[in-house]
Amino acid sequence: MTKEEKFVVNPLEKYFKEFKRSGAKWKIKDKSKGRSEKGWDLQVERKNQVLLIEAKHRRGPFASILAGLTAAPLTNRPEKMKRNLYRSWAARVCWAIGRGTRDKHNMSLNYQNLFDYFARNLKFWRCYSKILKVKYIFFVDNEKVAKIGFVKMVNLAERYSLQKSKSQKSMAAENFIAGKLVFK
Repeated sequence: MTKEEKFVVNPLEKYFKEFKRSGAKWKIKDKSKGRSEKGWDLQVERKNQVLLIEAKHRRGPFASILAGLTAAPLTNRPEKMKRNLYRSWAARVCWAIGRGTRDKHNMSLNYQNLFDYFARNLKFWRCYSKILKVKYIFFVDNEKVAKIGFVKMVNLAERYSLQKSKSQKSMAAENFIAGKLVFK
């Protein structure tokens, strides 16, 4: 079992199986076995909604994680379904970013990194979300799952960049601003 499975995919699977946590009755349609070169890490569905989830475990530079997540909707990976279609009309791509153990990377640092990348080209990320149908970003931290809409995250990145430009502060202050925006 890879760290990605253990610390990101399995907690997400538990999240979708519990009605109280996820807010809906989801069915796990497909789950990766080992490395996921050929399919999505997790595919869940309910009536008129299919979530194709690409998961990444944070254990190195954030740039490599973002590169993998950004390329995920562009790859030629079909969803698992009865009919021979590439993707159904209800399919939406989701990102999952997680870490398993208490280490030096806290979750607000993940938010800050995303805000920094999104703030560089807000127009691109809004188009990316619309054209490639990216719906949610899931943050997984020690079996806890937080869900935020992709467009909402881009809008928060815009607010983050405005606050950051007003006050030229240290990295710790920027980390605090990111945490404050998300946990509002």
